[in-house]
Amino acid sequence: MSDDRKISELISKSLRHELSKEESREVADHLGQAGEAKKFAEISRLIQDSVSGLHVENLASVTNEAGLTQDAKKRLNESVASAISEKLSLSQAGLISKGVYAETTDSGRGSRTGSAQADGQRQVNSRFNLIRRLGQGGLGSVWLARDETLGRTVAIKELNANALESEKSWERFQREAEITGQLEHPNVVPLYQYGVDCDSGEPFYAMRFVGKRTLADAIVEYHDRREIGETGALCLHRLLTVFLDICQAIAYAHSRGVVHRDLKPENVALDNFGQVIVLDWGLAKVLEDGELASKMTNTACSSNDILNQTMHGEVVGTPLYMSPEQASGDLDRIGERTDVYGLGAILFSILTGKAPHERSATNSGSDVDSIVKIIAESATPQPVDYDLSIPNELEMICVKSMARKQHLRFESVQKLADAVESWIAGQSGKQAAYESVRMEGRELRADLQSRVRDLERNVRFASGLPPIKALISAKTSEDVSVWRERLSIIFQGLLKANPDYSSIAYCRVDQLETVDLKNLSGSFSELVRVERHSTDLSNIRTVPKSRLATYDFDDYMSKVVIQKPDEVHTSLVCDPMCSVDAKSNDAIGLFSAVPVYDEETEEVFGFVVINANIEKMLRQQMDRRTTAEEVVVACDIFHIMMHSKNGTLAEDSVGKKVADQAEHFLPAIEHLQTETDFIDETDSDIFGARIWLNPGQLGLMYLLKRK
Repeated sequence: MSDDRKISELISKSLRHELSKEESREVADHLGQAGEAKKFAEISRLIQDSVSGLHVENLASVTNEAGLTQDAKKRLNESVASAISEKLSLSQAGLISKGVYAETTDSGRGSRTGSAQADGQRQVNSRFNLIRRLGQGGLGSVWLARDETLGRTVAIKELNANALESEKSWERFQREAEITGQLEHPNVVPLYQYGVDCDSGEPFYAMRFVGKRTLADAIVEYHDRREIGETGALCLHRLLTVFLDICQAIAYAHSRGVVHRDLKPENVALDNFGQVIVLDWGLAKVLEDGELASKMTNTACSSNDILNQTMHGEVVGTPLYMSPEQASGDLDRIGERTDVYGLGAILFSILTGKAPHERSATNSGSDVDSIVKIIAESATPQPVDYDLSIPNELEMICVKSMARKQHLRFESVQKLADAVESWIAGQSGKQAAYESVRMEGRELRADLQSRVRDLERNVRFASGLPPIKALISAKTSEDVSVWRERLSIIFQGLLKANPDYSSIAYCRVDQLETVDLKNLSGSFSELVRVERHSTDLSNIRTVPKSRLATYDFDDYMSKVVIQKPDEVHTSLVCDPMCSVDAKSNDAIGLFSAVPVYDEETEEVFGFVVINANIEKMLRQQMDRRTTAEEVVVACDIFHIMMHSKNGTLAEDSVGKKVADQAEHFLPAIEHLQTETDFIDETDSDIFGARIWLNPGQLGLMYLLKRK
């Protein structure tokens, strides 16, 4: 075989990317030593152009000038035609290649692709009708289009008009398509076809349409809702799940020897069914020792080298999310840990709602040089500078990912993903613990509410008893004694049936001076009082007439007598019959009272009041087995009614100020007092619930801290 015949066959193999390393060296040596090396080099360039979409006839003038024999010219042209035909065949079989021919429809916006006619090949036509522009970048524009052949919606990316005249732009565009097409992963956008429109000369590629919603949109929505209290740990969990999917896509790319270099929330698409797609691989760096580098076409490999040379010393990426090595233009240091920084920057945005270098951009104005200088030289941004409520462990993961020094970052994307996943798993355990605490807290609240309702029903029942009415109309002392005795017997039965009740009394209003309904003065006296013995609670006694007392109206009793018939007023109050300091637990009872009206005069005659032993009720509740580390029951005057630690009552805390004994509960108590009836957020350690006995009156709050 003659040398020119051999070299032409090798060139043909090179166009099909079938050359071994040995054959590649042989071609290079031959071109370097032969006298016609320059002519062969020119022919080689034109051959490549031919396979890229030019006509074979373009070679004629050069082959004539090269001085090749007619036989050599014929073999060379046949080799080129064969390479083009094979290239097109591979493209239509689903491989991405620049050698795809496209024809434009009359509308100028649709395109039809088809292969060259050759023996053993089939004609394939596909048609894309562009609908609207979705976005535009420095290199290309993305259109929403319809694949008329398959009846599906796709996205078409085409080279911008201002980049069409640049050979480097063409190469970068093909490089981007080839890198994306090689990354076959569920979280990387899939490419369907690459081609060149024969009429317009514009290169394009078709890919899956993933919608316009991005992670950036989801982050904004999350933080907007968070500000008005509509989100909790579940929403953060969903964003972190998206983050893990991004990590898997980047870890896969790294396994193929590709570094993304432009990670940011805007480059992550979220479809309506929860799939996460990483977009925009235009600035990706293909590592020389990676798997993909050996599979890329000569044009893409050349473009990769040119791109890296062009960018050396320049800023690569988006300033608000870029790493220090990118900001300094040190491309030799850019590697997998650069993407670890980019992922940390995305995590930063999820946690804070801000880009990591947003403050740097604000402080430096619109001067990009100043921004990148700050990024290259300043310390790592701290998420807690934006939000103190960020979980500490998650913040540490974020800060480690974004460490200024590469060796202090996670050594791989998978290590970063494992750390976040471990935190989520730990949160699941914490969430389960919180669920138990929440259930216990709601049961405690529901139990006390049920007891309060029973108390109100009983006092209403007692106020309607016949002896109550009879004592109003009794004229003689004998009648009063008879009806007092009968009422005492009923009251005793009521206390025996309800062990939590300390006393029940029927009182008469002796004097009432009314300035207005909010300012009453006067006195009342007991007609009948039945109570438990102070030391033997099973001993129930009727207070003798000689020991019945008269009292001045206090705030609680004043509110009782202005109630309408059958309206019950229940509250935590200081027992007016107790001389102990009002701030002591012993003096506080759960009182429920209802006014009694004289049917003839229709004026308030008196009232029936039951005093329930709230301390006993709470002790019974605290005796239950609990999964909470601490349980505090406090009243609105910030005094502890009951305090349990790890299932044991802390007797020394009862009756004391919360600020002195359980200061960590104060913010929750203040929140319950002013804003809501519950603190129910799984990202908090404390579950809180309050009971309003009456609007504006003292109530109780349950606070449970998970372990």
